[in-house]
Amino acid sequence: MKGLTLKVVAGLLALTVIANPVLLNAQEKVNVQEVCTKAQMDARSDVNGTLWMGAGFLFGLFGIGAAYLIEPDPPASRLLGKSPEYVAAYTDCYRDAARDIQVKKATVGCVVGTLLYIGFYGCLWGLAL
Repeated sequence: MKGLTLKVVAGLLALTVIANPVLLNAQEKVNVQEVCTKAQMDARSDVNGTLWMGAGFLFGLFGIGAAYLIEPDPPASRLLGKSPEYVAAYTDCYRDAARDIQVKKATVGCVVGTLLYIGFYGCLWGLAL
């Protein structure tokens, strides 16, 4: 009798350990709009705009191309313990928002660099005449 009780308790304990994460994930409903808003705010705080502006300034169109091609990933610590739906929505929104920021900053740097280049050589051309 004592052995049977021990087996039943051990079986229930094992079932609880296995079922707990499944039940927690099933209870969490993902509001995609809220997740995207949080991911966009996090991307704004994480992306180094000065770096991408410098890349656009120094490398021109290559800097813009790099900003578009390099896909930033969110820190894994923000996704621990979240449901697969949450992780997928957060990651997609984070990548899109971060890429947009990178490309915009690199484009600004490229335009500023181009204008300075034109202005500098325009001044040299004016002095030469």
